[in-house]
Amino acid sequence: MLAEQSQQIKTFFMEIKRIYLSQTNKDNLFPNFENQLTTRYIFDEPEFKTAFEAHENEILDIATIKMREFLNDPDRCNNLEGMFPQPKYLTGEWYLSEVIIDDEKTLSLSARFLGTDSGKKSDYLRLEVCFFYDEEYDQFLFEQINSESL
Repeated sequence: MLAEQSQQIKTFFMEIKRIYLSQTNKDNLFPNFENQLTTRYIFDEPEFKTAFEAHENEILDIATIKMREFLNDPDRCNNLEGMFPQPKYLTGEWYLSEVIIDDEKTLSLSARFLGTDSGKKSDYLRLEVCFFYDEEYDQFLFEQINSESL
């Protein structure tokens, strides 16, 4: 039994790849893999949108690193029975579903990862990568990452 669990927790490395959905989201509706709508953006203040756009590449680079670390941490992601997420179902593909900055200056990036647990490729895992916007220094500081099954 212990050897079996050890095999299921074994170290692996999952590479992740961002994909882009194909349907323009002109009404800013909630996107998912099924409807193929592009990213939904919600900014409580116009200056937050400007700040995000100025730092978007840097933010996405940091978010990608944090998501890769999350998925490659065997304490958070392994194939043990009852564990979620399980690498055996993840394809490594993800898309950016939402970007939200609220009036508390919290930036939330919602990334949806595809899985095959249902027998076909579909939304499987949501990782929310959170940042705090420091207006004084005009920078976004990583705060935490949260996960949710889909």
